Amino acid sequence: MEHPLPFQAIDAARTRIAPFVRHTPLMPLPALRSDFHPNLQIKLENLQVSGSFKARGVFNHLLQLDQIQRERGVIAASGGNHGLALAYAAWRLGIPATVYLPERASADRERRIAAWGARIFRYGDVWDDAHQCAVEHARAEGLYYVHPFDDVRTLEGQGTLGLELLTDAPCIDLALIAVGGGGLIGGVAAALKQARPGIRIIGVEPVGAPTMTVSLNAGRLVELPAVHSIADTLSPRALSERTLDLALRYVDEVALVTDQQMVEAMHWLWTECNQLVEPAGAAVIAALQGNAIDIARYTAPVAVICGGNADAACVFEKYGVRNDPHPS
Repeated sequence: MEHPLPFQAIDAARTRIAPFVRHTPLMPLPALRSDFHPNLQIKLENLQVSGSFKARGVFNHLLQLDQIQRERGVIAASGGNHGLALAYAAWRLGIPATVYLPERASADRERRIAAWGARIFRYGDVWDDAHQCAVEHARAEGLYYVHPFDDVRTLEGQGTLGLELLTDAPCIDLALIAVGGGGLIGGVAAALKQARPGIRIIGVEPVGAPTMTVSLNAGRLVELPAVHSIADTLSPRALSERTLDLALRYVDEVALVTDQQMVEAMHWLWTECNQLVEPAGAAVIAALQGNAIDIARYTAPVAVICGGNADAACVFEKYGVRNDPHPS
């Protein structure tokens, strides 16, 4: 079978971006006050440069630009993490950057993006609105548009996380991955399944933004009329044809979690693992805590903590997470 995202291309991306990103650690989960699988490990991509996996795909783009493209600059639309990765990578490589955010994006993410020198515009209620405006801006100014999921270079970069899993957890037989536009799960699943076809891939997405679930059930791309979730980085109204194709090939199952379950998972990750993450980053733990996924039959499961760009000063108040160590 011809692969839409060849393993060799993902491996080349790993070599390309290695000097600019972190090989993030795997952490065994504590058994204390946990009913999780005794061998479950979490991949701490919240410790990646710029705070999420997005840096992988962004660097894979920017490092392949020619001099003219670099001088003109790059642009993207983002719920926050992709924009932050673009701003950071562009700063690192000396490239002008512009980021479009939806109005609902947090002020903290805007501040972080601005700190790396990117121009910022706000438009629309959700990512899809900001994306359309950013694409028009890119055409008008001749900027290179870096898509957060619907681009081969993005997917190859995200797939490098899968190669790290194969290196650090060679016996992995299950990967739990949060789903937004499908870029992370598509890239990682392509890498894992080509190396080890028997590995099971389970996605997790919010009840209020079941973008992949609806499209997979329909067997075609479906755009949701609206999305409602505190996990704004997991809330596009639609996948792309490219990421849906990868999901149809490689994703075995998708579980849904509520906003409240993600809040509870954020609290658990803070108190038990000292990891302060955003709602999207806690989605996979929410699925386990809510029994949306049964992992008992697997021997070496891994859950990907995809991002940690939460405002430490206000996250507890905003999401109702108690800032107390190990409550009784």
